[in-house]
Amino acid sequence: MLYMTMIVASLMIVYRKLNKIKNYKMARLQFEMELNDEMIKVIVRLCGGDPNNAAALWKKT
Repeated sequence: MLYMTMIVASLMIVYRKLNKIKNYKMARLQFEMELNDEMIKVIVRLCGGDPNNAAALWKKT
């Protein structure tokens, strides 16, 4: 469990720096939303669908 926490913390730091986000809360929220979107896309592909048919759902606002 400790290793997973360290890996996620490292990923958050890298994500924050790459996307030039100033605070940790916004970086965590955006990371969580992007991860959720990617997981949904994978599930759609595994079920035989095409995630590009719902491109409006993946637009950045």
